[in-house]
Amino acid sequence: MSTSVPNSRDLADAEVCEHAVQSLREGNPRVDIAVRGPLAMWLEDAAEGDEDGAVSPYAVACAQALLQGRTLAGGR
Repeated sequence: MSTSVPNSRDLADAEVCEHAVQSLREGNPRVDIAVRGPLAMWLEDAAEGDEDGAVSPYAVACAQALLQGRTLAGGR
């Protein structure tokens, strides 16, 4: 197991993911209800980072899109 400390970018990325999770848990109407739970769980896991503390760039991009109000599923 690595003992590295996450850098400030990793911490910022984790925070973006956490804000997106909060939005999903609060019932973000732009995200189809069928994917809110699984998406929130994935983003929660991603926010923890890998063994070096790095957050997946795919999760960060998804979280940013969600927070910018883009439709991720359900097409409205």
